[in-house]
Amino acid sequence: MEQGLSIFDTYGFMRRRKRAVCALLAALMLAAAPLPHARALALPGTMLQLAEVLGAVHHLRTLCGTNEGPLWRNKMIEMMSVANPSETERQQLIQRFNDAYHRYQDAYRNCTAKAASQSDKLMLDGQRLADELASGSYGR
Repeated sequence: MEQGLSIFDTYGFMRRRKRAVCALLAALMLAAAPLPHARALALPGTMLQLAEVLGAVHHLRTLCGTNEGPLWRNKMIEMMSVANPSETERQQLIQRFNDAYHRYQDAYRNCTAKAASQSDKLMLDGQRLADELASGSYGR
């Protein structure tokens, strides 16, 4: 026997070591498991509305010379990567973005006071929708 350790101390040490190894294995298995998606709850309402807002803002902000380039399109891509929608849902989001973009393109051909005001309103709506998504309330 090693100095100062009895058979009981060795057994206690082995039991603690076995627990630590089991805990480590459980943690590794959980880390490898896919995470659940929030998209099932969010997609029908809030995310579709936000996709429309992003499409409209993409046109209006460009029209009014904000020099943001593809910022709002990139925000749309970022939202989809976080939501990880199915292919059908992805197509719905893209369709909503594009429809809003073209609807506002038809309605606003020049940057007027009304276009700038509408852009500001949409920015506030978009912020509200994004906050709802971030808080998990999904607008319901």
